[in-house]
Amino acid sequence: MKLTNSTSQKNLLFLHIFGFASILHIILNIIFSFNAAVFAPISGLVIYITLLFLKARLSEHLLRSLLLYAMNIYLFILNIESLSAVTLVYFAVPLLVAALSDELRAISVLSAATVLEVIVLIFFFGQLERTPSFQYNHLSILTFLLIIMLLTFFHTFYFSRLWQQMQERNKSMEEALISREGYLQLFFETAKDAMAVFDTDNRVIAINPAFEKLYGWSAEESYGKKIKPYPQEKEELADLQALELLKGKSFNLLDTVDMKKDGTKFHTQITLSPIFDKKGNVIATSVISRDITYQKESEQLILQSEKLKLAGEIAAGVAHEIRNPMTVISGFVQLMQQDHNHPYKQYTELIHSELERIDLIISEFLVLAKPQAPSIKQFSLRKLIDNITLLFSSEFNLKGIVYTEVWSDEPDYILNGEQHSLKQVFINLFKNAVESIDRTGKVHLTVSLTDEKVSIRITDNGSGMPPENLKRIYEPFYTTKENGTGLGLLISQKIIQDHGGALNITSESDKGTSAEVVLPKK
Repeated sequence: MKLTNSTSQKNLLFLHIFGFASILHIILNIIFSFNAAVFAPISGLVIYITLLFLKARLSEHLLRSLLLYAMNIYLFILNIESLSAVTLVYFAVPLLVAALSDELRAISVLSAATVLEVIVLIFFFGQLERTPSFQYNHLSILTFLLIIMLLTFFHTFYFSRLWQQMQERNKSMEEALISREGYLQLFFETAKDAMAVFDTDNRVIAINPAFEKLYGWSAEESYGKKIKPYPQEKEELADLQALELLKGKSFNLLDTVDMKKDGTKFHTQITLSPIFDKKGNVIATSVISRDITYQKESEQLILQSEKLKLAGEIAAGVAHEIRNPMTVISGFVQLMQQDHNHPYKQYTELIHSELERIDLIISEFLVLAKPQAPSIKQFSLRKLIDNITLLFSSEFNLKGIVYTEVWSDEPDYILNGEQHSLKQVFINLFKNAVESIDRTGKVHLTVSLTDEKVSIRITDNGSGMPPENLKRIYEPFYTTKENGTGLGLLISQKIIQDHGGALNITSESDKGTSAEVVLPKK
């Protein structure tokens, strides 16, 4: 039951008791001739009818105040007409009603008015000097007791059940609140997404276990402190977002790059929200973040697969259309070269070499159009690498390149796959490493086992690549080499993917390049 209903019922109860007391007073005047008060009961009855009529138009608080002050005025008139000072005790009635109504302000006003009225009655009306009969005193006392009994009885009768219901409801609401807080806390603690709450000064108020696991900051070391879960280059943007949050703005599902405590950067999707109090003021901010590195990598793989598919479709058509006229041209060039006396020998030799180069490009391009499933056989990775390094040994010596390799304790690495295709991949990677080194340099090979997979990493300290070039290394025909085709890494990536592995290239200008091939062990 609402509080306003309770207040209305209390007002109606006290108003009816006031009306009953006025009517009782009139009846007692009729029965007992020694009862001298006349104006008091009549004025009380008029006030009762007036307030009852105005009840629907007045607020509950105003009606309560008017009723209390009306009681006081009624008693003041009663005491003026009274024959005995015993009726002064009636001034306690409106004070009792105010107490039952929890009206602290009314109690204060009524107490001050009562003191003033009693002084006036004693010193100006001689209330203490009156000598009434015993019957008048006894009737006054009995009437006072009757009024008090009515007030306490009906108040208890009407509102004991109401208070019990309110207490039960409060208990139920308290239990619900505790349960709700428990659910919220359980959700906060067990959520898979990283969550953190910051105050208006960007100090940590709370973080959940997922945040600790993702970012590396523990709750104990971060509470009350400012942490920066983002790279240095994102600091200005983060400060602007924090200011917007304090103004009440939210940011939903932003793709960005965050940073762990150890400096590791990763792709994340964050939601930034302000937290308001009941008045609508921002008192804190929240951050919910999710690691989407795997999603980004998957999207990149899908994009590369689409590129490979498109390149393969182009290759199948281009190879057929180009090789037919090339066969004709090559045949006529060979006929011309058989004539040792023709005057354009140097041009025919150049045409022949360019035709061979075109044929090489088409052969590489056709790799993309081959069936996805390679011919799987077991082979030794160590023997394969030994053959390749032997092939490049003369070039290492010619350029003064120091070649080193480190293998884990595995006695031999037996892989399942198409040996010749994988050999083409490693030749391409070694070739790229050697060509990136102008003079003396280093090429290092590291082979290790990780989670039933073999990792082959080829690292050089050559010229490296800037970020804008690194992003385009798998684009068909994109190359920075003078005689490159722009297909080597694209084809290598396809071969590795066909074997269920991955090719990862990292590079930095003037510092070198690292190419990692990850393949299933067996």
